[in-house]
Amino acid sequence: MPYDDLPLRSGSGPSAPPPLPPPASSAARWIVVGAVALATGAILTFWWMTRAQPNETLPAPTEASDSARTPNRPQRQPLELPTLESSDTLFRDLVGVLSRNPLLARLLATDGLVRAAVLSVDQIGDGRTPALPLSPMRPPTRLAITGTDSGPIDARTYARWDSATAALTSINPTEAAQLYVNLKPLFDAAYGDLGHPADFDAGITRAINILIASPEPTGDPVLLRRPGYYEHTDAGLRSLRPVQKQLLLLGPESRQQVLSWLRRLADALDLTIVG
Repeated sequence: MPYDDLPLRSGSGPSAPPPLPPPASSAARWIVVGAVALATGAILTFWWMTRAQPNETLPAPTEASDSARTPNRPQRQPLELPTLESSDTLFRDLVGVLSRNPLLARLLATDGLVRAAVLSVDQIGDGRTPALPLSPMRPPTRLAITGTDSGPIDARTYARWDSATAALTSINPTEAAQLYVNLKPLFDAAYGDLGHPADFDAGITRAINILIASPEPTGDPVLLRRPGYYEHTDAGLRSLRPVQKQLLLLGPESRQQVLSWLRRLADALDLTIVG
């Protein structure tokens, strides 16, 4: 029976195993790819914004906090935004100009890009595993442990996330912050449609905080192979939120690169981060 980033079950007692999840629902992908979606949209819009005509109208702030930020946060620059529903074409066209990265191309080949990014960030902030389909992003290899019934994760399987991590960290977080500010009305609108106050800063802050709050294992986590899923032998790791468990699947090197990038983004946006 194949195992492909199967869920790490919470709790220490025996229970009926859950059904196998859809192959494309890997939350570890969403931790990195959701950030890539946000940062890519930002950097692409920066390119577009720098080519805007000087007489374009500055979008009105959607929140009082937009008009009074501390020095780190960039000011919104003149940019006429499309509607939320028609923003996909702009994203795809700009990706074609700025990057030939196949990972980004696959990421932006779907519809409702802003809504998908906002939903994934919102779910991460809740500690949940985002469930938006990402079949084009599916790694060619699967999670493996070094033992038959139990053992640490085979270090070679961590390499599955190298390209996604590299795509994220290749983007300057300061430039991503500038472009997020320019695109913020779109993200705010999508966040408001989920029933939140229309300020997506709060969603980003919650998501970064829960990821940063994930403990760093003192050694290689040992997993038990169950029928259709894995679980940690360590009770503390078993009690983590689902998205925090999935963060561990990135591997120590990629995990630190992603968390460092997120801290730098939060600093550029003057967001309050706990760790």
